[in-house]
Amino acid sequence: MTYRSLTVLIVFNAALLVALVGVVLTPKPAQAQFGASAKYTMISGAVTGRSGQDAVYIVDLTSSRVAPVFYNASSKKIEYFGGRVIIDDIARLSNDGR
Repeated sequence: MTYRSLTVLIVFNAALLVALVGVVLTPKPAQAQFGASAKYTMISGAVTGRSGQDAVYIVDLTSSRVAPVFYNASSKKIEYFGGRVIIDDIARLSNDGR
C-alpha cells in the first residue's frame, strides 16, 4: 500500500467519523403527537377525595377536551372516566351567573 492511498483512507475514515458524530449528537424533535393538527398536554397530580389514587389529565388543546385517567394503587388498575369539553363548561358557568 502506498503512502498516498493510506493518506486517502485516513482522510476518508476521518470524514466518516465526523459525519457519524454529527448524526448521533444532533438532537431530533420529539414526534409524540397524535396527528399533525392535534396538540396534547398532560397534567398529573393527586386526586382530592380518592385515597391511593393519582390522576393524569390529558388535554387536547385544539378541541379543549379533557380526559382524566386514574391509577388505583389498591387494585393496581388504570381507570378512565368520561372526558369533558372545557369550553362547554365555561359557557354553562357564564350563562348560570347572569
